[in-house]
Amino acid sequence: MVDDSTIVYAGAEAGTQTELINPNEIAALAKKPGHKPPEDDNRKYLWVIFASIAALALFAAVIFAGVRIHNHRQQQLAQEHARCESAMTALDKKAKQYEELRAGDGASAGTVSDIQVADSGTVKLLDEQLKAQAPATTSCDVSSVDQYDARIQQIRDHEEWYDAHMRSLQEAVDGVNDSKRLKEVEEATAALDDTLREAQTTLDLTRGQVADEATWSRLSELYDKAKQAEAGGDLDEISSIEQQIKSAIGDVNASRDKKIADDERKAREEAQKKAQAEADRKKAESQADKDGGRNANRDDKNNDRR
Repeated sequence: MVDDSTIVYAGAEAGTQTELINPNEIAALAKKPGHKPPEDDNRKYLWVIFASIAALALFAAVIFAGVRIHNHRQQQLAQEHARCESAMTALDKKAKQYEELRAGDGASAGTVSDIQVADSGTVKLLDEQLKAQAPATTSCDVSSVDQYDARIQQIRDHEEWYDAHMRSLQEAVDGVNDSKRLKEVEEATAALDDTLREAQTTLDLTRGQVADEATWSRLSELYDKAKQAEAGGDLDEISSIEQQIKSAIGDVNASRDKKIADDERKAREEAQKKAQAEADRKKAESQADKDGGRNANRDDKNNDRR
């Protein structure tokens, strides 16, 4: 290193001022790099431009990919929502059908007591079905595909519940109605049996003892028809034939009473005729006796005159 105190005199001429040169400055100038050529600067600018374009392209690609992913996700959500809404429509339909059955035929059958049926177990079973708790209300208000899948599965589970309980409730309703009808048939048959016994007694007691034989014949025909109705087990037919037989029994009894009244009237009339005839006969005999007595007296008087 050159000492700063070193002084070099350069270019000293007579009559001029001597210039003081610092050796360190000369060394520093020697170390200073030279300027790059213009081609290197252009190349650097091109690389900067290319890098910027590449960065922008990458950023655009990322944005584009993000938009596509978002659109695809929204499309999936829309499809899942539509699928969920379709499932909800089917579920709502089944829920409505179930409620209509429960509030209609179910409620009507629910008013039947255990003493009105042949099998009280049917009433108990129906009561259990009417008390069944329906699934909680659900909706398609979710925000992801996985949640839609879970919600749709839940909806299908609810549909299966309604399907199963629609069948079981209908079976319970039918069970109560059938058991009630069976009890009614049994009671109607018992009542018809009592009526048939009365009809048989009436037929036996009134054979040939009615004013109108057609009434007796009709009761006899209804008796045979009632036996067939009992075998058929048709409640309406049994009830109808019983009422017809009761009416026919009344007609036969009325016809018997009429015949009795007619016979009594005829007997009275015949007795009156006989009594009148006897009275007429006696009166005639009495009159004849009187006439005979008068004639005898007249003859006696005539004989006396002679």
